[in-house]
Amino acid sequence: MKPRPRRIVAVTLMLCLALAVPAVAAERMRGLTVTEERLALVIGNAAYRNDPLDNPVNDARLIAQALRKSGFVVALHENLDRAGLIDAMREFGKQLGENTIAVVYYAGHGLQLRDHNYLIPVDAEIRSEDEIPIAGLDIGFILGRMSAARSRVNIVILDACRNNPFSGKGGAKVQGLAQMDAPLGTLLAYATAPGKLAADGAGANSLYATHLAQHLLTPGLPVEHVFKRVREGVVRDTRQVQVPWESSSLQGEFAFVPGAVPTTASSTGDVEAAGELAFWNSIQASTRADEYRAYLRQYPNGRFTSLAQTRVAAFTAPAPTPTGPASRTDALPHVGDTWRYRVQDQFRIGDLFLTAKVDGVTAEGVAETWSTTSDAKLRTTLVPLEPGFNAMPGWTLTPPEFSPYLLAAGGLRPGQAIPDQARRVEQALVPLRVRIEGEEDVVVAAGRFKAIKVALRGQSASRGAARSGSVVSEHVIWYAPQVKRTVKYTVSTRVGNDLRESTSFELVEFRLN
Repeated sequence: MKPRPRRIVAVTLMLCLALAVPAVAAERMRGLTVTEERLALVIGNAAYRNDPLDNPVNDARLIAQALRKSGFVVALHENLDRAGLIDAMREFGKQLGENTIAVVYYAGHGLQLRDHNYLIPVDAEIRSEDEIPIAGLDIGFILGRMSAARSRVNIVILDACRNNPFSGKGGAKVQGLAQMDAPLGTLLAYATAPGKLAADGAGANSLYATHLAQHLLTPGLPVEHVFKRVREGVVRDTRQVQVPWESSSLQGEFAFVPGAVPTTASSTGDVEAAGELAFWNSIQASTRADEYRAYLRQYPNGRFTSLAQTRVAAFTAPAPTPTGPASRTDALPHVGDTWRYRVQDQFRIGDLFLTAKVDGVTAEGVAETWSTTSDAKLRTTLVPLEPGFNAMPGWTLTPPEFSPYLLAAGGLRPGQAIPDQARRVEQALVPLRVRIEGEEDVVVAAGRFKAIKVALRGQSASRGAARSGSVVSEHVIWYAPQVKRTVKYTVSTRVGNDLRESTSFELVEFRLN
């Protein structure tokens, strides 16, 4: 049998170098072209001997069609026995690599046993709980393959929380699937909350598959927001009986269909409110900080944001209190540190998400890789530690950042002298005075932080080439020592009486090594 052809999506990677620390300082950035492969494994199991299901095969076909439309090469399998299930997973795992976007969708029966989740093949004969690991396939099998391949983005979708056909037969008394923490670089999506059941559906497809196929084709919609909209739709249509769930540890940005999010595609306020309430109700008794972080990622400005932030703090071990000013070494990031920002812009990009990840740290600066939901490109830049603006190569949709690692250049104190800056806006060079304005409490989706506020303000000396009036610009940045990078950043620029820039960056989540 000939192997399936792979669709290769070209991605331009502006790379300072191979990310070894000495090499970052030794060589300037250069442009490289790498490839991104979009691969999907889709399985629908319905023809069970003991309890056949109506929709999994239809659901698998529907999702496979949607994934193909979004640029994936799809391996579609139906009604697999245990040997076929293992072979399909093994063959898919062989194709994965570091530049792969990997999606696995499974519809059918699934069971949990001792905090493990098992996919059930159509030939399973389970008479007791102890037979589940023998008859089923642990989802950890494919997660392990993904982890070993170091795929850039892994998405595993389990539409497998349907009725338990083996209950009352000498064991397997639990229902639904067990909660699992997503391995690094992975998003785990469940058709319903852990321990709950999902409906097979009265029509040709399940509600979950119907909403998923619709929303994953929305241009520019971050993958986490795809599943948020799926949840809102399912919650509405089931009157809050079924609440889809996700666990995510993705480190970069990904949209099934790159582009800008159209305003007409947003959910109505009533639908979003119902989805948010159902999600909150499903976690409000939890003592796990990661579940409240999941809520904050999905609803950064939600009704329960303050309460969720309080519970994150309560269920997270407190960081040690420093005994003196942080040293430059303490404030430096480490390789693998990751920050995710929500970027809102009134004029150019609308609403998107951006992720910055540290690839190397030297005396010359911090090598970062950026990814956004606006396209499929990876962009790498070298950010100097000393004060100054840093423009992203090949990226003009947002204003350049001012010194995201200013804390590493030395402690920030009111009255401390920082060199004045200048930034070109349109045809005018705008001088900017830098002032440290003191400490403020800042609340963003990532939490509440005591941050140091720095402001850059100024205007062009004359009308100059702008011709429509002087240019007045303001950059306000909040730095939090425990984050080691910008927490919030706003930019406002006027030319004459016209507002030309209105951009905000807010930290959604971060991970420090």
